[in-house]
Amino acid sequence: MKNENKLKCPMCGYEGKRKEFMYIYEATIYLIDSNVEKEERERPVLVVCPVCKQGFFLDDPYFKFKTRELYKDI
Repeated sequence: MKNENKLKCPMCGYEGKRKEFMYIYEATIYLIDSNVEKEERERPVLVVCPVCKQGFFLDDPYFKFKTRELYKDI
């Protein structure tokens, strides 16, 4: 069973507690006629390793796109 409290960096192999990593969530604000509009696009959280400072995704950011493409003709 995987230890749910640990993460492993795929770049350098560092393994540490989840709280040691930095998490970045990108968001875009759409301002239309002085109103903030909701962004339609979903963005995955980017995890940054504390040792090598490289970012990686926990999940495939293109998963929904790939599954939609596979079943678009059905």
